[in-house]
Amino acid sequence: MASVKCVADILDLFVRSKPGARLNDADNVVQAWCMVLDPLDDEVVYEAALDLARKDGDFLPSAGAVFQGALDLLDTEPGGDEAWTQVLKYSKSASLRENNPVKISDRVAEALRLMGGNCGDWLVDDLPFRHREFLDIYSRLEKTWRDQVAALPAPEGRRMLTHGN
Repeated sequence: MASVKCVADILDLFVRSKPGARLNDADNVVQAWCMVLDPLDDEVVYEAALDLARKDGDFLPSAGAVFQGALDLLDTEPGGDEAWTQVLKYSKSASLRENNPVKISDRVAEALRLMGGNCGDWLVDDLPFRHREFLDIYSRLEKTWRDQVAALPAPEGRRMLTHGN
């Protein structure tokens, strides 16, 4: 879980690397950031913060930006374009009535299941529609995954925020 030391270190990194960044009331800011980042391990928080520190700009990123960056690093599923490429390869293999040696990721398989599951029977003329439908479903599944991670309990963070002063 994101430690106080980790959060203090990344805030220090941002203040030192972003010329316009200022940090007022540092103790309370650290406590609030700990609460937001609590479900995440220090290692992924450091990596996400470093990615944000390398981006152009003079402003201190939000704890939410660090959290979302960490989720990007933790998400092992492919992005939308790569996922659609998996679908096309899988559907071609399925349409040839092979034993389907093409492997698809779990989120891709779930999106296909929600679309009816039988991509081997799709017509070429249907592909633009199927592409949009797939990306819509796939992005909703990704959002559900992110929401589930964000909903993980943060008991240490709550304790610090309510008993911090």
